[in-house]
Amino acid sequence: MSDKITKSPQIRFAGFIDAWEHCRLGDVTERVTRKNKDLESTLPLTISAQYGLVDQETFFKKVVASKDISGYYLLMNGEFAYNKSYSKDYPWGAVKRLDLYDNGVLSTLYITFKPMKVDSDFLVCYYDTHNWHKEIAMRAAEGARNHGLLNITAADFFDTELFLPKTNDEQQKVGSFFKQLDETITLHQRKLELLRDTKKSLLQKMFPKDGANVPEIRFAGFNDAWEKRKIGEIFKVTRGQVLAATETSENKTDEMPYPVYSSQTKNNGLMGYYKDYLFDTAITWTTDGANAGTVNYRDGKFYSTNVNGVLLSDEGYANKAVAEALNCVAWKYVSRVGNPKLMNNIMSDIMISLPLAIEEQNMISEFFESIDHLITLHQRELNSLDNLKKSLLQHMFV
Repeated sequence: MSDKITKSPQIRFAGFIDAWEHCRLGDVTERVTRKNKDLESTLPLTISAQYGLVDQETFFKKVVASKDISGYYLLMNGEFAYNKSYSKDYPWGAVKRLDLYDNGVLSTLYITFKPMKVDSDFLVCYYDTHNWHKEIAMRAAEGARNHGLLNITAADFFDTELFLPKTNDEQQKVGSFFKQLDETITLHQRKLELLRDTKKSLLQKMFPKDGANVPEIRFAGFNDAWEKRKIGEIFKVTRGQVLAATETSENKTDEMPYPVYSSQTKNNGLMGYYKDYLFDTAITWTTDGANAGTVNYRDGKFYSTNVNGVLLSDEGYANKAVAEALNCVAWKYVSRVGNPKLMNNIMSDIMISLPLAIEEQNMISEFFESIDHLITLHQRELNSLDNLKKSLLQHMFV
């Protein structure tokens, strides 16, 4: 074994000191080429499966029914497939394990295989790293020289190299660790989705439906009917100003203390921080582009770029409740001819239902601010877990 190439990861479980050994994927896995026609009588009528080259987000999530699949590969639960198609998140395709209760069928355009001398969970997390990309990239480049296109054959794929722990025990520990981490991440994703769904449901019930003048749910002590008001009647409708991203700071500092909001939806529209501000507590909406009609409440002093419209009020209408009410309907008024737009004159004419009492508006505002705070906390925790996984994948594999 002394002639083998060995390496060790930067982080590993206590008690394991042997270096990891270099091998070919074909040495530890076996290609799967069984066809569905060989086991046709054992298949259910509807088969959880993936056919054809699709985006990896829907990998193994399609259902095949009443379709001629006799020439497709049949995969058993726990077997792997390599999807060679490119996407934003998977520049060299994706390797996924079939984790379904039933068997699955797969286009023969895929490369399918099963683990033989390697722990299955270890292999799953290995393909979550980018370590194998350089191998695929090298072979793709060779294919391009030879054939004028990017070409990964099954032989190329199984000739890719990887490093494995010598013992199954270490493989299983690594695989089990990342499996538990993935389950934790999934749990947090579900909690975040539940909170977002809860907020969506409450928005539907705490604001009047079309034709109604009171909501289904409201705080105790408020009985008056809500009234419809035109945005232009209760707000000064204006717009932000041009500001180059290069003039902003990524982080808040004493010199750059004011948040700058733009049309992006990432990070609640925060583009960076600037030395000056334009507005103090207002409602903004995206006027142009894919996110046109997105409405946000902005508390405190801030700068807004020119792709945002701004609603100003001296009477307390610039609050979270009004922003949420407007956000529920603004998308209906976006012009979809060419570049999506929601201009100031159209915004001014939008009618929304509001409670007469500012006190009720404030209570609704505080309620939804608390929900948004919870959503933000869960999103940060999820981001932290995702970043932790990325870091561990970099340091626990070679």
